[in-house]
Amino acid sequence: MLRLDLHVHTTHSRDGFCSVAEAVKAARAKGLDGIAITDHNSIGGHPEAKKLSRGGFLVIPGIEVSSADGHILGLGVSGLVPRGLPAEETVKLIRKMGGIAVAAHPFALGKKPTLVYKAKFDAVEAFNSRALFLSNLLARRFVERNHLPATAGSDAHFPDEVGLASVRLNCEKNFESIFEEIKRGRASVSGRNLPLPSYLRRSLHMILHRH
Repeated sequence: MLRLDLHVHTTHSRDGFCSVAEAVKAARAKGLDGIAITDHNSIGGHPEAKKLSRGGFLVIPGIEVSSADGHILGLGVSGLVPRGLPAEETVKLIRKMGGIAVAAHPFALGKKPTLVYKAKFDAVEAFNSRALFLSNLLARRFVERNHLPATAGSDAHFPDEVGLASVRLNCEKNFESIFEEIKRGRASVSGRNLPLPSYLRRSLHMILHRH
């Protein structure tokens, strides 16, 4: 059984305060089998991620794309996906690169709740540790009512946030097996929210200290 955090940011995101090495170290310490590096509109962390994907620990190269319709995770992408494109076109580009497309925190406050209707995603992020209040409940309900595959991720921007949310998969530890299990809806989702005081304090820090 694999446990993976599929939404992690590093210093390659403007609002990230966690190096790739720190993210891997934190994930290993929490007993995870792997993480996905999903920086905002950047694949700058991919070379280091590839080097650190060893010793039984898997680092999945990814990206969080700011599409015209909302944020989309591309897991397993091999290159940069342009920002600002319609969701449907973004999803097509992610798949063309051999990745899978996930609707990120679709019902989080301040995000576009129509994202999930703009394209046919491979999965929907049913739990995000930074999506507060009713956001995750709405996402999980949407997934269940529409019989869609689900994922989960911490949306970590600091090392200690890595692993707050994760998926469990009963498959081999390689991209192909993991992505196939996710698309088949076999990912077991779990997690807990970043406490509200920590969320507010860190959000302010991210705004004031953007790279």
